[in-house]
Amino acid sequence: MESYGYALSDATTALDIDRTYIKGYYRRASANMALGKFKKALTDFEAVKKARPKDQDAVNKYNQCNKIVHQQAFAKAIAVESSKKSVAESINLDTMVVEETYEGPRWEEGEMAVEFMTGLLDWLKDEKKLHRKYAYKILLRSKEIFEVQPSLVAVSIPDSSDRFTVCGDIHGQFYDLLNIFTLNGLPSQDNPYLFNGDFVDRGSFSVEVILSLLGFKVLYPDHFFMSRGNHESINMNQMYGFEGEVRAKYSQQMWDLFTEIFNWLPLAHLLQSRVLVTHGGLFSRDGVKVSELVDIDRNRQPPEEGWYSTVLRPLRRKVGTPSTANSGPLMIACPCISGSH
Repeated sequence: MESYGYALSDATTALDIDRTYIKGYYRRASANMALGKFKKALTDFEAVKKARPKDQDAVNKYNQCNKIVHQQAFAKAIAVESSKKSVAESINLDTMVVEETYEGPRWEEGEMAVEFMTGLLDWLKDEKKLHRKYAYKILLRSKEIFEVQPSLVAVSIPDSSDRFTVCGDIHGQFYDLLNIFTLNGLPSQDNPYLFNGDFVDRGSFSVEVILSLLGFKVLYPDHFFMSRGNHESINMNQMYGFEGEVRAKYSQQMWDLFTEIFNWLPLAHLLQSRVLVTHGGLFSRDGVKVSELVDIDRNRQPPEEGWYSTVLRPLRRKVGTPSTANSGPLMIACPCISGSH
């Protein structure tokens, strides 16, 4: 259920009662790893490995976590100040030739057309690959759109609209995404959507999902919205499969470009100044102001703590009294699909 805050609390309480309870160490380590707290996870995985040296799963988890800790240390050691050239700047679409044998959707000149997106969905439905030139074109254009958006996007829903659909985790399930569009209609100016994070990982068609969503963002920049989830990050993508899928279907360069795009995804949306939508959950204290979310510097990998972390990952906290809980906007922060309203 990805309730990592609850898992941490429960596992720690169990270990306070019985320090020899190996399952407690394993669950706490798993939760910390999912939250990106790899050093803390490594300490607990090491305890599990020592207690169960012949358990292959324990050994594998320890080795995986240890590798990430060493990679982070190495990256920090060689890091330079933010003079690193953007991957997007190194991509030249003009040098990419579309072969005559390619029979898929084409986006040649001008703005994207609806026909391109409907053709793309049909093409991907048959498990065919979009030509890399058009894939890169979608990525570059969507990055330009996200770069100029604030961390918290205010969304106005016209009085003429009778629906605004908020969808939760898709996690690489492309055919589930197609089913949503079949039941609820394709995105359009009259049928706006907000996809609330965790587009990739776990499922086998994460590339197809993210290209489709970013394509609709390009087609309808003011009527199709996307928020960052905790799976739109390097560590999660390395652990849960998106990095490997992109490299297998396209290239390392495209994976690096996805990372840049994910860093620019908005963190929250405020609908009609009434409904706050984030991927994570309640904040660690009451009285958080909208301005605090607007001011978050999001163009980076998610930190372990702070507002940035909270809006991406659900954490455990006591719910406020009715007076404090109802003093601000309604919050949608669940990973399940929400109906239109």
